[in-house]
Amino acid sequence: MSIPRIRTVAECKKELLKIDEGTSISEWYIRQLCEQNLVKHFMSGNKLHVNFDDLVRFLTSEPSEAPVCM
Repeated sequence: MSIPRIRTVAECKKELLKIDEGTSISEWYIRQLCEQNLVKHFMSGNKLHVNFDDLVRFLTSEPSEAPVCM
């Protein structure tokens, strides 16, 4: 069993930039994915913590598998 990589929204954005320096994924979009329960996340006080591995899995899934986020 591996420990999931838990990151804040800002840290998720930084990690995505390391993978793809031209990414257009914004912190706002990551928050929207969490708000719609499309990626695993939890709150600790006022801080939103995201399962980075789940976020990457969502972003790399086939378009037919991934729900449209508005």
